[in-house]
Amino acid sequence: MAWFEHLNISPQCQSIIIDQVQSLALEQKHIIQCGINYGKEAFTLYRRNPDMHMLLFTLKGRGILSTPAKKWDLQPDYVIYVPPGYENGFDINPTENTDLIWDMAWVMLEQQSYWDQRLPHEITYYPTQSGPLLFQTIGCLHQALCLSYPLADQLSSNITEQLCLLVTHRTSPHSPLALQRLERVFQHAKQQLHHPWKVKDLAALYPCSEPHLHRLCQQYYSQAPMARLTHLRMEHAAGLLTTTSWPIQHISDFCGYPNPTNFSTRFKRWSSFSPRQFRSRFQSES
Repeated sequence: MAWFEHLNISPQCQSIIIDQVQSLALEQKHIIQCGINYGKEAFTLYRRNPDMHMLLFTLKGRGILSTPAKKWDLQPDYVIYVPPGYENGFDINPTENTDLIWDMAWVMLEQQSYWDQRLPHEITYYPTQSGPLLFQTIGCLHQALCLSYPLADQLSSNITEQLCLLVTHRTSPHSPLALQRLERVFQHAKQQLHHPWKVKDLAALYPCSEPHLHRLCQQYYSQAPMARLTHLRMEHAAGLLTTTSWPIQHISDFCGYPNPTNFSTRFKRWSSFSPRQFRSRFQSES
């Protein structure tokens, strides 16, 4: 079967594309293009002889990258890197993806010594923790470029530096994927510590069964899920006690304890100090 270049994008797809014409900072860092696509129904692109380094980060749904020799199933929390010169094409993968969605971000880099020395010489596919932040970074760059000079240039320069860091440190092969997902569960919970979390809620964020979440937390934290959440709440409460003058009742509510007596009991069990003692001792030392 002949390998031919073609493009097919459904009207339901939504994309943000930023290139060197729009951003001098991208040109200075030898980034040809970056972008985000919220793929729906169809998002297909095939190239015969691409002359750039390409990275695809999957956030949601599934994609598939094909070469004449092999196919890769692109799943959330993974990044695939394709060096220059590799014939390739990518599509939405229908496998276990009945909604036919593929939310992904890409970065295209010049064949230039800076990137040539920092990237592999073959296709690689690794778990990554950088995907969600890369999505946000590209979104921020898009918004920054809509501002007036000189703020637009200053912000885009700083944001492009962050983009380069995320590309350079795109993978974390020493961190198991299960731990990465578990960390995201509790990062989400940390954003809503006031919420009356249950184990089933945390398990749904992973997603997995409640018994499996217990096993993972014991494996990686040596704690049950709710014990891990309590630890995070107490750490946050300690920070608020030493860096703010908020009433203890407010801190108690903010950390998910509507009953301040219950909060004080748990905090003392965690720190050996009551909240007032902790604030008196450690706020005066800071």
